[in-house]
Amino acid sequence: MSNNQGFVRSLFDSNINPVNRKARNIPILNIMDKYGRAFHLSWLGFFVAFLSWFAFPPLLHGAIQEDLQLTKAQIANSNIVGLVATLLVRVIVGPLCDRYGPRLVMVGCLLSGAMATACTPLISNATELIIIRFFVGILGGTFVPCQVWTSQFFDKNIVGLANALAAGWGNAGGGATFFLMPAIVSLLMSKYGFSQYWAWRMAFPMCPLVLIVCIAILTLIFGDDTPNGSWSSRHKHRI
Repeated sequence: MSNNQGFVRSLFDSNINPVNRKARNIPILNIMDKYGRAFHLSWLGFFVAFLSWFAFPPLLHGAIQEDLQLTKAQIANSNIVGLVATLLVRVIVGPLCDRYGPRLVMVGCLLSGAMATACTPLISNATELIIIRFFVGILGGTFVPCQVWTSQFFDKNIVGLANALAAGWGNAGGGATFFLMPAIVSLLMSKYGFSQYWAWRMAFPMCPLVLIVCIAILTLIFGDDTPNGSWSSRHKHRI
């Protein structure tokens, strides 16, 4: 009974290491706790980033290909560019996390990707699609601040699990978008009378863009850089 009580309590209350101020458990059901809040904001930022980053593939071989008259080579090139952008961004984002902290870098990545996502309705040809997908690829860089953030808040006995959960739940955004984006396009066309031309274009600002901006704002307002507060104070307890 005591073990069960201890487990339930660990879902709500954080057990803090007094030396480095990191949590020895994940208070996953308590967003009022700064450790629980940091955990959820880290994976949610990664989740919405992946949702938007992978929002194109489920529509590429249908609505987008038909509307823009894309060839297989153009589709493949757009996929490659989206991945290459992420590889480049992650190299830059790592040092930025070291300097400014994962919270602000997460917000920066999200808002940068949001601006590119907002430009999606302007796409009219393959070249513009490739350019937009390159800048949307910035969102893939959120993996880095996601992992740095959880590493800052959780102690060595639990940090592996915290990182795994945040990464795994965040990656789920790439799967969720394969359901959401076609469903939104279908809804806009069947229920609201949108043409295919407008349906796939409006699906991006209606879903990924709104989610990205909302999570970015929540992260900026309610997130903490470290258990001690600001990023500049991270060495106060030898974090």
